[in-house]
Amino acid sequence: MAGHDDNKPKTFREEVMETQGGRLVMQCYQCGTCSGSCPVIDEMDYGPKRIVYMIQHNMADEVLASADMWRCVSCYSCMNRCPRGIEITDLMADLRRMALDKGYAHDKEAEFGQAFAETIRMHGRMFETETITRYYARVLDVAGLAEMIPLGLRMLMKGKLPFVPERIENPDEMEKIGVAESVMPKVGTLLRGVTSHASRVRGEDTAHDPSPVTEGEGGGDE
Repeated sequence: MAGHDDNKPKTFREEVMETQGGRLVMQCYQCGTCSGSCPVIDEMDYGPKRIVYMIQHNMADEVLASADMWRCVSCYSCMNRCPRGIEITDLMADLRRMALDKGYAHDKEAEFGQAFAETIRMHGRMFETETITRYYARVLDVAGLAEMIPLGLRMLMKGKLPFVPERIENPDEMEKIGVAESVMPKVGTLLRGVTSHASRVRGEDTAHDPSPVTEGEGGGDE
């Protein structure tokens, strides 16, 4: 691949290839081992094989708007079995960060993933009560939270949920590995995400050349 021109905006593929997980995406020859190994492939829109293909072809909107990277359970089966050594699990984490940075992550799967990550960074371990509270604050679903309270109380009384979090010895160490940007509780991020994404799309539409693209034009970075 030719060197990048500093005066030319980077393509989506080039941005991905600068991440730890995306360094080798062009090595993929679409054998399908990753998707065949994925335990949640039935819950995904595309699966890891198709995600890598779309990255190779600069399909940023389709990739970053997908819920696939938020449904990844980080089991590392795809990464361990990839014959090309592509770090697909890490790639999914990198795509989650890119989706957040670019304003694509505004669905409930993304919000729950962030609430989960914030809880892990806070304590170093899962604390279900805090995760659920953070999630419902993010999506502003007061009715949904109220419906969960009776079940939560019964689970607390039966010892199925802890009253206080179990923390690792040095939870601050979680900050160094970039689990989450911050542990500060966030409210209404789902609504703000939708608004900011819509504004960004409108801005791109107004800035785009209105002339139609004929076959054979655009799309690549050869």
